[in-house]
Amino acid sequence: MTDYSHIAPQFRSVMERSDVERIEFLNEARWIEYRAGSKLLELLQSLLFKPPRPRMQNLVIVGDSNSGKTTLIDRFRTTTGQPYISDDGVSVRPVIYAEIHKPNEQELFSAILDGFWAPHNPAAPLPKLRHQAMHLIRSARTRMLIIDEAHTIMNGSPVQVINLMNELKMLANKLQIPLVLVGTRLAAKLIDLDPQYSSRFEVISLPNWAVDVDFQRFLKTFESVLPLKKPSKLYSPDLATLIHAISDGVTGNVEYLLQECAKEAIQSGAEEIDRALLQRNKWMRPTNGKRERTL
Repeated sequence: MTDYSHIAPQFRSVMERSDVERIEFLNEARWIEYRAGSKLLELLQSLLFKPPRPRMQNLVIVGDSNSGKTTLIDRFRTTTGQPYISDDGVSVRPVIYAEIHKPNEQELFSAILDGFWAPHNPAAPLPKLRHQAMHLIRSARTRMLIIDEAHTIMNGSPVQVINLMNELKMLANKLQIPLVLVGTRLAAKLIDLDPQYSSRFEVISLPNWAVDVDFQRFLKTFESVLPLKKPSKLYSPDLATLIHAISDGVTGNVEYLLQECAKEAIQSGAEEIDRALLQRNKWMRPTNGKRERTL
C-alpha cells in the first residue's frame, strides 16, 4: 500500500476518496503556511492585545491584486478574532471587519454595522450611523477594526477622500483601538495626503514571490495538500521557475494554477503535475488583469 509520504499526514486519508471527492477537496479553502504571511499574522496578533492608548499603532496592508491579503485577514479573524462570551456575560467581538467600495462616510459606518449584523438604515443621517457604530464597537469590547478594499477611497474627489480619512482618524482617536486598512498598493497613497495620517499609519507591503528558497519551501508545503498519488516535486528549480513565470509570483495566481493543474492530473489519471501540464496551462498567466484561455 502506498504511504503517500509526499502528502501531509493529516491529509493522507483523503487519498482513500474517489476522484470526484478529491477534486472537491481541492476546492475547499485551506491555509498554507509561509514566512511573510506568518510574520503579518504575528504583527496583527500583537496589535490586537496591546492596551488602549490615545495614539494606537495603525496599519495599511498593501499588495498586488490576488496577493493573498484577504486570505490572510480571514485567517487572522478565524484563529484570533473569533467572538466569545466574557466571564461577565458580554458578547465580545474582538475584531470587526468591514468592506467598503466608495469614499463615503455613510457607507463606512454602514459596513461596520453590517459587520455586527446590526439592523440599520444605510440612508440614515451620518451622525446616527456614526453613533450606532461607535456604540456597538464599545459595547462589544472590539479591539481592532479592519477596513478592506481601502484603495477604493482614492476613487473619490479630494474632499471626499479627506472627509473619509478624517472619519477614520476620529475613530482611532476616540475608540483607542488599532485600525487596519487593507487594499492594493494604491491604498498606500492615502497616508501621503496629510502628515497626520502618515504619523498614525504604518504601511506593510505584502511582497510577491521571488524564485528563491522561500518560494520553493512554499511550493513544497502546497504540494503536501494536493491529493495526487504521485509526488510532483514542484519545489525543484526547474518547476519552481516555470510556476513563477506563469504566476508572476503572485500567491493567488500560484494557488489557482496548481489547483487547476491538480484537477486535470486527477481527471487524466496522470496523478502528478509535470512540466508539460504546467506548460499546457500557461494561459493562466494574467495579462492586463485577465486570463485568456486558448481552445
